[in-house]
Amino acid sequence: MRGRGGIALGLMVLAVLALVLLRGNGNANRSPNHASTSDAVDGTSALRLYADTLGHSSGLIEGDFSLPSTPGLLFIFTPGAFTADQVQQVNTWITSGGVVVYAAEDGDPQLDAQFGLGRSSRQVPAAAQAPAPVFGGVQSVSGADAARAFSPGPSEVPLLRNQGHDVLAVRKAVGRGLLVAMTDPLVLCNGYLEKADNGRFAADLLAITPAGGRVWFDEFHHGAAASGPPETAWMTTPWGFAMVVAVLILFIGLALRGRAFGPAISLGPRADRSTAEYATAIGSLLHRTGARRVTLETLLSACRRAVAERIGLGSGVPGDRLTETIAERAPAAATELASAERELAGADITEPEVLAMARRLHELAYPTSTADRNKETA
Repeated sequence: MRGRGGIALGLMVLAVLALVLLRGNGNANRSPNHASTSDAVDGTSALRLYADTLGHSSGLIEGDFSLPSTPGLLFIFTPGAFTADQVQQVNTWITSGGVVVYAAEDGDPQLDAQFGLGRSSRQVPAAAQAPAPVFGGVQSVSGADAARAFSPGPSEVPLLRNQGHDVLAVRKAVGRGLLVAMTDPLVLCNGYLEKADNGRFAADLLAITPAGGRVWFDEFHHGAAASGPPETAWMTTPWGFAMVVAVLILFIGLALRGRAFGPAISLGPRADRSTAEYATAIGSLLHRTGARRVTLETLLSACRRAVAERIGLGSGVPGDRLTETIAERAPAAATELASAERELAGADITEPEVLAMARRLHELAYPTSTADRNKETA
């Protein structure tokens, strides 16, 4: 049995390690949407670091798609689907003076339609040159082997062309802002910034950031949406996911092969408790808390009621008239009750004094002889 348990534990450990390696390596080696949070060859984390190095403070659009109120430079790399409201946000932001660098292989239908970008259906060689000195020092860029070309309109200025004169990047004025669209995002990715004049091209793009504005990267459309509380974010990491799977395997294994530690013991029927148990419990509680005065006040009130019942007073007598009525019918008992009440109002009461007064009140409430009963009413 122990051998089987060791084998099962070993298999579980191997499964956890395999999950970690598969999830970790898959994310580390590829970033098909060119995320700025990825250090992969086709990620853009180096571009963000480049912006910070050149003095442009960078930030991420994540959680929800809400663009800042002040103009800046926004990079949108191979995004997921945009909604109509989000496209209008981008358009308003550019119109008010913002700059957007929109680099995507196939483009987003909503964004392309909003800005009138036409793309060819065929792939063309992606190695490109700058047809005019729009950007200083940029002669050629290098990225993917092939990309889809733009069909530029009259308001679009070609920035990059291949040897066949196909347009691979355009510049377009939108209101007070500027749109730069590219069909080959790899030119700005980590593993390509050192090739040809890619680094110079990236620096020139960062240089058109509006004065005082920040450089933003859209990670919302890469899946960085607000999908859950941060307390559970660890479960999306490779080790966190593996730990969750390990706990599930362990739980299912224990549930299927769990054994009791002994025979089941049925619960006995619940018995009613006696009045004496309740009295003992209350007395023990008062003793442990040192509530001597509360104890005597309770005993005095109970004694007064017991005397009233013994001399024929019913429960309908108001509390404020009870003492006067007892004094009329049992003067001796009323005198004893008044004496106990005066002693209770005195200084701190010791435990022996509590015991002595309790005995006096008990004897007054429940006298042991007929002579004592007659004495009360004398």
